[in-house]
Amino acid sequence: MTYPSYKVERIGFGLLLFIALLMAFEPLVRLHDPNGARFSNAFNAPAGIRQLQAELRILAPIKSSLYSGPAIGPASASTATPGPLPMPFSIQTASIIPWCIFAAFAFSLLALVDLLLLQKWFALLSLIGGFSGGIALVHVLVLSSDLEAWTDTWMSINALASPGDSALSERILMGNSFFVTPGAGLFVLTTCLLLVSVLSITRAVPRIRSVMRAATRIRSSNPIQVRPINAKYPAETCMTLDVSQTGLYVESQSNHYFVGMEVYLTRNAPAGEAANSDEHGYVVRVETKSSGCRFAIHLIPEAK
Repeated sequence: MTYPSYKVERIGFGLLLFIALLMAFEPLVRLHDPNGARFSNAFNAPAGIRQLQAELRILAPIKSSLYSGPAIGPASASTATPGPLPMPFSIQTASIIPWCIFAAFAFSLLALVDLLLLQKWFALLSLIGGFSGGIALVHVLVLSSDLEAWTDTWMSINALASPGDSALSERILMGNSFFVTPGAGLFVLTTCLLLVSVLSITRAVPRIRSVMRAATRIRSSNPIQVRPINAKYPAETCMTLDVSQTGLYVESQSNHYFVGMEVYLTRNAPAGEAANSDEHGYVVRVETKSSGCRFAIHLIPEAK
């Protein structure tokens, strides 16, 4: 059984979106605290982020005489009141990460449904989902860097403030146990969504196929009837711009054609000859014009 190339392209897009959805069960964020390492997927990422923030809020108020508010003068330096080490903004706003991850999966599902039913908005939905996953990925990377710098500062302050404290080594070990890294699932999720949107919006696959096409094109301007299989789109008579053994390049005054649309073609027969039979094809490229459009049709060979 042979599959038209546009169906193969749709299957490829669907496979990428399905892989993106499967990443909901894979590690998206790796969290490490004094209790050990744990991997968060789409279902427990919010709880993991909240737990990390809560543990850091407990750690932050440990006071140090070397960290205090700004002194007004030399006399006030000795009476400065120690205060907690403020947490970086990326840690305070870490709750954004689960929401971005949720948005990425939601748009993945919407894109897959649209690909199966309408085939109109899946590229845009994938792009929005990819940007959501990218925001989550960048936020985790920034959070990882800020958390490392923050814990280093916290440990340095405590080491200088109380070098003879018997519990110092325990506190340093506790502070050194915090780190966050993105999981492989977050990379795969973002990559799949952006890949679907880029390949679809740029029409990269049809363009590569057109460059690699072996059949010679011949310039020809003849009327041809184009009848979409979907009855909601009207049939019309278009003009060919060039033809080859495997397809045609057609100009139309309408703009309802889209990549993947299946059509039947009837070429006008010369006077005195029998009418040509219908040919089956599908649209592989569309170029929108100010009035109408131009589109390329790939002919589907008849089964022998």
